[in-house]
Amino acid sequence: MALAAFAVRSGEETRQMQVVCVDDLVPADDDLRRIEALVDWGQVRRTAEPFYRPGRAGRPGIDPAVLVKLALVLAWRGLPSMRETLRVARTDVSIRRFLGFGLTERLPDHSTFSHAQTKRFADSSVFEQLFTAVLRQCTEAGLVGGRRLVVDGTHIEADAALKSLRAELTPADHDGDGDGDGEIVPDSPAGPGRALAVAEPRSGPTPKRTASNATAVSRTDPDAKLRHKPGHRTHLVHRGQVAVDPKARVIVAVQSERATGSEADCLKDLVTRARFAGHAVAELAADSGYASQDAYATLDALETVALIPPQPGAKHTAAEQARERMRTPTGRDAAFDRQAHAEGAIAELKRHGADRARCRGTRLLQLQLLVAATAINLKRLLSADDAAHGGQTGDPTPHTAAITALTGLLARTLDEIGHLTAADSSTGS
Repeated sequence: MALAAFAVRSGEETRQMQVVCVDDLVPADDDLRRIEALVDWGQVRRTAEPFYRPGRAGRPGIDPAVLVKLALVLAWRGLPSMRETLRVARTDVSIRRFLGFGLTERLPDHSTFSHAQTKRFADSSVFEQLFTAVLRQCTEAGLVGGRRLVVDGTHIEADAALKSLRAELTPADHDGDGDGDGEIVPDSPAGPGRALAVAEPRSGPTPKRTASNATAVSRTDPDAKLRHKPGHRTHLVHRGQVAVDPKARVIVAVQSERATGSEADCLKDLVTRARFAGHAVAELAADSGYASQDAYATLDALETVALIPPQPGAKHTAAEQARERMRTPTGRDAAFDRQAHAEGAIAELKRHGADRARCRGTRLLQLQLLVAATAINLKRLLSADDAAHGGQTGDPTPHTAAITALTGLLARTLDEIGHLTAADSSTGS
C-alpha cells in the first residue's frame, strides 16, 4: 500500500526570523498602492499644518497624511467604523504600507482620528482641498463632460436616537417635518420676542406623545430631523445632496444639510461649487422634488437650463416651459442620466462610508461625504488607467522593457540559428 508523501506543517515555521521589506509584500497592482501615487500628500500636510501647534513641547503628533489616509481606507473598503478599520489594518499589509507603518509598529488609536475629525479638522479645508485635487485629475483625464450636471438627494441616518428628543420651547417661525410640506408653526404663548431654553430630561418613563420637528429637537444632534415615511421606521436623519457629471459618473459636488424645507434650496450652492471646480453647468437635471417656481428662477439667473419635470398640478409659466423641455430628446436624455448616474452615485456613496452619519452635525457629515466622494472619484481614475493600459494595472514601463528585451533575444536567437544552418549547408553535413 503506497502512502502519499507530504510535508507536515507543525506551526513552528511561523516563528522563524526573516528580513523582509513591506514594499515587496504588496503587489504593484494593489489599489491602495496606486492611490498613494495619485495624491500629493505633501500638499495634504501643508493644508493641515495651521491646525498643529508649533513648538517641541509634548508628544509628537500623528502625521496628518496618516489621518487622511485612514479616512480614505474606511471609505474605500466601506468599513463600518474607524475601530474596525484599525482592526483590519493590524493584519493587512496593504493598509500598513499605505499608512507608512512597518509590520510591528503600533497603529494610531481610533480616538486620535476622532479628535482630528471632530475638533482639529472640523473647520478646515483639508478634505475639501483633497476632493478638489482629485476632481481636477478626473477633469484632466477626460472623465468630466463639463456641460450637464445631474443632482439628487438622499436621507442619511443621524448618529442620534429618538430618546434624545426633548420638547423645543423656543418660538419658531417656520419648520417642517423633513418631507418638505412647509408646515407653519404658530407663535409660542411666551411671545415671539422671548427665547426659551430646551426642556431638561425628565425622570421616569417617557410619556407617549407624538413628536415632530416643530415641537421637538435632539439634544445630542440638534441638526438631525425626524423623518416620517409610511412603511418605514421613524428615525432622525440628515440630507445629503450629490451633483454628478454623467460622462463617467464623477462626483462634482456634495453638500450636507438639515432635512427640512425644499430640496431645491441647495441648487445655487451646488452650481457655485461645481463652477468653482471648472464645470460649466450649462444644464442641470433633477427630479420633480426640486421643481418650484423659485428653483426655476434661481437656475435661470445662473444661466443654467433647468431639466426638471414640474409638479403635476403646476400651471405657472416656468412650469409649462419646463414641461415642454422635458418632452424634447434632451429632456428625455437628462431624465435617463438622472436615474442612471445620480441615483447610482448615491447608492455607491452608501457603499463607501456614507450609509449613516458617524459624527454629529451637518458640518462633520460634510467631511464624511467629501471623503466618500473622493474615494469614488479615485476609483474612476483607476478604472480609466486600467482601460488606457489594456486592462493591465500598475506601471506599464517594466512590462514594455521586458517585452523589448524578449523580442531582442528572440531576434538574436533566430539570427544565430540562421548562421548555423548556413554553416552546416556549406560543409555538406
